[in-house]
Amino acid sequence: MTIDVIVLAGGFAKRMWPLTKDMPKHLLKIAGKPMLAYTLDTLVEMDGIGKIFVSTNEAFREHFTSFLKGYSTDEVKLIIEPSPTEEKKLGSVGGLGYLIDKENLSRDTMIIGGDNLFEFHPSEAIKIFNEVHKDIVAVYDVGTLERASLYGIVDVDENGIISKFLEKPQDPPSTLAATALYVFKADTVSLVTKYLNDGGKPDALGHFVTYLVDRSPVFAWKFSGKWFDIGSLDVYHEADAYFMK
Repeated sequence: MTIDVIVLAGGFAKRMWPLTKDMPKHLLKIAGKPMLAYTLDTLVEMDGIGKIFVSTNEAFREHFTSFLKGYSTDEVKLIIEPSPTEEKKLGSVGGLGYLIDKENLSRDTMIIGGDNLFEFHPSEAIKIFNEVHKDIVAVYDVGTLERASLYGIVDVDENGIISKFLEKPQDPPSTLAATALYVFKADTVSLVTKYLNDGGKPDALGHFVTYLVDRSPVFAWKFSGKWFDIGSLDVYHEADAYFMK
């Protein structure tokens, strides 16, 4: 079975200025290596991967074009979203929908946030996907309800199926945070366009997951190991220090 991969890297990361004023967050170096390389270097070595797409915005076209010269065009393809500024950005779901339509994607697809770093190997997620035969969301136990209020949180039933998805809830039902790694069936990939055409919110993928949970079973895969969602300077420096070790 062949699976496509989409790496979302379209944000402008203004919260991390001045580091990201003239440099995309996803290409900042972690322990001397561009953040995005941690994900791509693993993906290009995997069996069963069809095409790897990296989606970014017009403002950082040249940065990504230069970076991706280190990869074969047969393996990795750059997609430029029509979003020159943050005010005109498509959002995570909007960018995903743009890519799906542009490339006419119709296979099972793994979606990864380019600013997320995981210790587990992506093949583990695909293995779980093949075992449960359902869409999956990789989830991480953040440990406390206080921390849970900062993330998109899932509530799951006894079979690991997501019964509820809540974006930064004041009263979290669990401490399981949805991370930026998903594996969607081909039918679900096609559903992204319908979601957007029906007026679905284009900014965060959590909105699409909420929409999806109401329509079909979505499995919450609780992984082990470290996870870094690099959306602030503090987390960036924490990840840099961790991988230095």
